[in-house]
Amino acid sequence: MIGLKPWYAIATPHEDIRKGRLEEAVFAANVWAVVQNTAPEVYLDPEEFFRKTYMTVGLSTVLRRVAGALRGNGESGDRIISLQTAFGGGKTHTLVALWHLAKHAAKLKKSACAADLRRILGDCFPEKVRGVAVFTNATCDVTQGRKSPDGVHTRTLWGELALQLGGKTLYQKVQANDQAQRVPQGLFVEVLRHAAPCLILLDELADYCVGAASVPVGDTTLADQTISFIQQLTEAVQQVPWAVVVATLPASKYEVAQSEKGQEAFVTLEKRFQRLGADIKPVADDEIYEVVRTRLFESITPDGAKDYPQKVAQAYQGAYAAHAGEVPNEAAKNTYREQIERAYPFHPLLIDALYTRWGSHPDFQRTRGVLRLLASIICDLWQRREGNTQTQHLIQPCDVRWSVDALQAALTRLWGPAYQSVAAADVLGEKSNAGAFDEERGGDYRSEGIGRGLGAAILLGSFGGQGGRSGFSSKDLKLACSRVGLNWNYTDGALLELENRCFYLHATAAGSLGKRYWFGTKPTLNKLVVQYRQQCSGKDFEDEILEDLKSETQKGAGAGTTWRVIANPAEDLPEQKSLTLLILPPSLAWDENGNGKSKDAVRKRVMKISLRCGGKDRIYRNTLLFLAPASRGLSKLRQAHREWSALEGVRADYADQLDEEQKEDLKKRLESARRATLEALGPAYTVVLRVRGQDVENMTLADARRAFQEHLGYVWATLVEDEEWILRRVGSVTLGNSGVVPKEGGLRLKDAVEAFLRFTDKPMVSSRDAVTSGIAQACLDGLVGIARGGSLSSLQSRYCKQAVSLDPSEGGVWVIPPFTPEPEKAHGESEPHSRSAASSLERSEGLALGDSENAGATSTAGQPITKRPVRRLVIRGAVPVENWGELFRCFVAPAARMNLRKLHLGVQFEMEAAEGQGLNLNDSTLKAMKEASQQLGLDFKIEE
Repeated sequence: MIGLKPWYAIATPHEDIRKGRLEEAVFAANVWAVVQNTAPEVYLDPEEFFRKTYMTVGLSTVLRRVAGALRGNGESGDRIISLQTAFGGGKTHTLVALWHLAKHAAKLKKSACAADLRRILGDCFPEKVRGVAVFTNATCDVTQGRKSPDGVHTRTLWGELALQLGGKTLYQKVQANDQAQRVPQGLFVEVLRHAAPCLILLDELADYCVGAASVPVGDTTLADQTISFIQQLTEAVQQVPWAVVVATLPASKYEVAQSEKGQEAFVTLEKRFQRLGADIKPVADDEIYEVVRTRLFESITPDGAKDYPQKVAQAYQGAYAAHAGEVPNEAAKNTYREQIERAYPFHPLLIDALYTRWGSHPDFQRTRGVLRLLASIICDLWQRREGNTQTQHLIQPCDVRWSVDALQAALTRLWGPAYQSVAAADVLGEKSNAGAFDEERGGDYRSEGIGRGLGAAILLGSFGGQGGRSGFSSKDLKLACSRVGLNWNYTDGALLELENRCFYLHATAAGSLGKRYWFGTKPTLNKLVVQYRQQCSGKDFEDEILEDLKSETQKGAGAGTTWRVIANPAEDLPEQKSLTLLILPPSLAWDENGNGKSKDAVRKRVMKISLRCGGKDRIYRNTLLFLAPASRGLSKLRQAHREWSALEGVRADYADQLDEEQKEDLKKRLESARRATLEALGPAYTVVLRVRGQDVENMTLADARRAFQEHLGYVWATLVEDEEWILRRVGSVTLGNSGVVPKEGGLRLKDAVEAFLRFTDKPMVSSRDAVTSGIAQACLDGLVGIARGGSLSSLQSRYCKQAVSLDPSEGGVWVIPPFTPEPEKAHGESEPHSRSAASSLERSEGLALGDSENAGATSTAGQPITKRPVRRLVIRGAVPVENWGELFRCFVAPAARMNLRKLHLGVQFEMEAAEGQGLNLNDSTLKAMKEASQQLGLDFKIEE
């Protein structure tokens, strides 16, 4: 939001906090140290003390009652006051305030620092207070007593009070009782009358009684005598109008030492004070914001900007209202705006977490503990403000840095040393799981510390939840971490990531609040999984991936495909007479950005399988496609297998040690990890290869599919529709370029189909029908003719410019040059005498073959054709691929009815006529074959 500034540009902490003077004593009020003049300056100087003290309702009430009572205006109930709160609830701070009020009333009445005090008391400051006595658990040792500066050796509570109220004169009235450690029965009324107006302050009396219980006094103990004296004291105060006693008590017996005697002493003291006096709570829970601000900050806003906290509160409460379903209900209401304003520059959740959650610990000194921890947080942020990159309109739980000494000390003292390891592993620094997440994401995640802030907030909320349910809900965490001007969804994404990464982060369902998150000292599944990941970090999972490939390919080759799929083909792969996709193993990965060695290895394997079939040359070379893994995708596939393997290891070794919630979590994660391994197969296998001519050609897919059968279908669609590596039907241009459109003679349909399956200079076809359907269409278009018959010389039917049905497995089907079909003859019309194309073709074939059916044939002029007996005919040599069509026309077709001894088709062509029976070939045929051999560079030999 425009106009919002960091808190440290608006508020100014007190000097001691700015400079890091955060000694424990500064926040731990000690009224006896004030009396002894050994307390920190903030407690000794009455003006400085009241300048940094917020006047809570409870403190104001006590000050008014005591001031009035010391002036003789109070009722007896106003003169016996017990302050009973939890540890650190502001009791001792109240006693220090009363000490200064009684000792320095005249100075405070005029001081500018005590304006709030004057507002509360008006002109009713106490005057001429004759005596002030203070007794704490540190005043007089239960065994040795105390020797005062004027040489008096006191041994009991009543001895100390008498000495402090009236010196040796009043002490002498109870000296015998003090030395004997026995209660002065009815004597203390006289002491108070001589000392009034007087104020008695008793602090930590229950704790004193714990020690006094071990000191025997006759048949009783010093604790029994002390408790009995309290009754004598309160009754004496009732009788003396200008006498006031204020005592502090813990909130419950469990805050006293755990001995049975100590707890009994507390219960009795509580009854003594409550019977005659009034109980006042110095700090109400809803006043903690003001107490904290007054004690820690010199100023909250600069002059001229007193409404700035209201501006911040409106901005944040507006954001919460805009996302009402994602934050706790109370945060979306207008009343929460008032809380933010009162807590500024803190976010209310930070103070509440420390005061209520941490404050539930019996050893946490509530008010003073909160002040000390917040002071440490402020000091840390203030001293790092120059290099700060984070949005800090408010000081939020996400801003807590747990490496600060005071915070780490409190964490380990209250909740256990094990939390040091928890914080180090998951929260603190760039190497923690939260820090690593921020570094990996970069951008706002790094500069704003999204992951680390979230981890810090979760750690703060991990203790003292309501009903024993520790942790922050996902809605609480939106308050703890979301900031105006920052992407609201960052918290959601980071929370999901930390849940998967952190070793000690636990989560459970929290109904309408989403999930509840907390850090515990028991490692989660993540910790175990990380250990198992490390154990299998060097494994390549070759066998597991191959097993998945085989299993997935058995489910199908992909929708709409015609190929056969083979995973991990052997080098001696049998002949594949139809289109086949060969999936290479993970060891043959195609490295897109590598140095070429991996690519060379893939090409070498592809070419080896393409050329050889066991111990012989492969015939069907144009049926083989290859699918190889890309190195980047393979890395992710192996990572998915590593995760699955780690989880399987945890299941195998720790299943019996997991609780039900962890077992369910493990089950879900195993299912998810297994899906991930299968879904990573397609994205890993994205490189397609084929042999084109004498080279290996490759193509990288632009996308992938998660289900492997769908991925195979996607590969097919890409090769058919986008790249046109595979033809569903061979077009006329391709037929012409492939040498299967004869200009004269003809070739078998089977040979035309075989050419597309064998020779890698031709396009791949989806099936044999792709060739026959193309030839049928070419026949319909008049580009070729189709004939049926045992040989070209004995054709029974011919087709051109008409539909014809072709079966690639049918024998006796020929592709011939196109011709003009003859019109149908009228009824009774005789055949013309001139030679037709068919009879010419048959005659020429018969002449070429010299078979017995054509014995006695004549030329077109009617002259007999001269024939030569040939005993042996040999034609051999190398023929380029582009001339194979000519081979069919000149040699293979004429030799269809020869008694051949040898016929080898391929780059090395060889044809040899059988010995024995002679071959009657006419001179023109021999001449034509010889000329063709010379043109093709073949050796031509005949033996007559």
